Amino acid sequence: MKLLFKHIILICLLLYYSSFGQDETQKTILLDQVVLTGQYLPTHIDSSIYVVDVISEKELHSFGSQNLSSVLGRKIGMDVFHDQFLGSYVDFQGFSSENIKILIDDVPIPGLYNGTFDFSQISLNNIERIEIIEGPLSTIYGNNSLGATINLISKKTQQELWNISIESYLESIGQYNLAGTFNYKFRKHLLHTSFRRHYFDGWSNNENLDLFPKYYQSDSTRHQLWKPKEQFFLTTSLAYNTNNNLTIKPYLDFLDEEVVNRGYPRGAFLDYAFDEYYFTKRLRKGVIVMGPFLNRNIHIILNHHKYNRIKNKYRKDLRSLEQLPLQNDNDTTVINVFTHRITCSNLQNQKIDYQYGYEINYENLQTERVLDNIQKRTNFSFFSSFDINYNNLDIRTAFRYLYSDENEKALTPSLNLKYRIGNWSFLENIIARFSYGNGFRTPSLKEMYFNFVDVNHNIFGNPELKSEKANTLEFHMNSNVRTYNTLTFKIFFNKIQNFITLIPNENSANFEYNNIGSYKLLGLRLGSESKFNKFNVSLNLAYLGRSSVYESNLNFYPSFNSSITYNFINSKPKDAVSLFYSFKGSRSFLSKNSYGTITVEDISSYHMLDISYDTYLFNDFVTFSIGCNNILNVQNVDSETLVSGFHNNETGNTPIACGRYFFTSLKINFKK
Repeated sequence: MKLLFKHIILICLLLYYSSFGQDETQKTILLDQVVLTGQYLPTHIDSSIYVVDVISEKELHSFGSQNLSSVLGRKIGMDVFHDQFLGSYVDFQGFSSENIKILIDDVPIPGLYNGTFDFSQISLNNIERIEIIEGPLSTIYGNNSLGATINLISKKTQQELWNISIESYLESIGQYNLAGTFNYKFRKHLLHTSFRRHYFDGWSNNENLDLFPKYYQSDSTRHQLWKPKEQFFLTTSLAYNTNNNLTIKPYLDFLDEEVVNRGYPRGAFLDYAFDEYYFTKRLRKGVIVMGPFLNRNIHIILNHHKYNRIKNKYRKDLRSLEQLPLQNDNDTTVINVFTHRITCSNLQNQKIDYQYGYEINYENLQTERVLDNIQKRTNFSFFSSFDINYNNLDIRTAFRYLYSDENEKALTPSLNLKYRIGNWSFLENIIARFSYGNGFRTPSLKEMYFNFVDVNHNIFGNPELKSEKANTLEFHMNSNVRTYNTLTFKIFFNKIQNFITLIPNENSANFEYNNIGSYKLLGLRLGSESKFNKFNVSLNLAYLGRSSVYESNLNFYPSFNSSITYNFINSKPKDAVSLFYSFKGSRSFLSKNSYGTITVEDISSYHMLDISYDTYLFNDFVTFSIGCNNILNVQNVDSETLVSGFHNNETGNTPIACGRYFFTSLKINFKK
């Protein structure tokens, strides 16, 4: 503890003294940052009653980031883990992926498989920024908004008449990506179409550097720790802007993914193996209407999300390469989710502001592993919020009422306060925010109606499950130092109740889902962002504690990250070198396997170090990036896992990354 406080004091001193060596010509960092998430109207980030973390377009594509998981892995408090079948999932300050709300332009993206979300399935194409609000926002966005809300904001306009870009991306561990984008502006409208192919050749420990796809022999090398994956993305949208600034945006997103798990050779002559293929298709289509209408600001969403996942297992002859399907180990899951939401608010910021709306969600699950092979659910919600703006104090009260056809009812309240303190000593524009929030996660249809029986499993759902609930208290303070350096301080407390997991039935050999208890989260964070001369510097320190459903005491661990960017041209940065470092201390976290069984995993500490160089040539006609990620060559860290229901410890390794790798990206832009 003493060592931690010494580090905190040292960092604060560094932040303080760094603020006096900066260029006086740079007066603000955040003047152009307007946020949308959770707001009545587009609002400057300092005026928002919520604490909003914005990831800019330049940050999105730094260090070779190609999907959402690689971006979130560089945020303080975010731990990205990789499952060989479920993909990349996030643990955020003790909240698992199923308690994190993902939005694209305010449209929810449901976590459809086991309630979790594969963050590697979210492409960053046509995304201009990401807005993150920590803590529960269930009063606005409903189910799953316990830990954080992540909103990806797409581009809605451009200066050029048309823009065509072609991008190639290569990693030395066998990642080969190709993308093409077409944007056309006519009058006030914008047409967007893009196509991407992401191909990963798979990777195992101690593999040699390869710049081209590998060919595998019929031996043990065919089995890989990181499974081969191929993804195709197709996105198209039309942003139609009327003369009254009303935007009508139809859209379509499609994902086609294949993951291959090649088994070890078997038999006396090692002449056959069991191979598994996982096929995932996501289709998201709908329309968004937003802007002024009938003296109100409206936001209307009509969305349909279809998810299809197929698992096929084969017995493969390694001599003839013939495959025979194994019928008892295949599975098909089809999920359809329909969402309709209307939100209305007053047009101009006044002393008293308000917002109200409703949301309807319909979910249909079809799989042989649920009762009657099909289950349905309809939820109706009404929500409202009320703002009072008095001098330097802003107060927002909000509530959401949920009614489900499963006879579940829930009232969710929240309270937010923001006070503008002003200037004190060398600190300028001090703003303090306090919030209380109540969030919830309703049990998934799988958790309620699962029905899977074979020679190895007897697993059943529980229709009597209660919703997981979270109560959060948070205090946040931020200020500027000489206008262009920002300091932040945050302390928070969360208590999660009615935690849902899979446990053995006391009266039989069956397993079933149940609410088993609660756990707590407590954390402290310090941060700074600075611009001086040609440097951009970011420092973040967190001290986080969490209990578990098995251990009531809080276990604390430190986390630190820093990024430094040097711009070769100060007034208009074209060439830049960036360095990112992070440290994550030894910690425990909760996760669930594919059936929903809790695992409490203790993992060791580790360091990560990345470097990249970006250059823009020929008036932005060519963008070239090169770099090296995971310079310290972190692959697996020691771990010990407690499995729910069995209460036995398992020691082993947790995969963190594919080891050290180099990347390069080349993007060509044609525009007029």
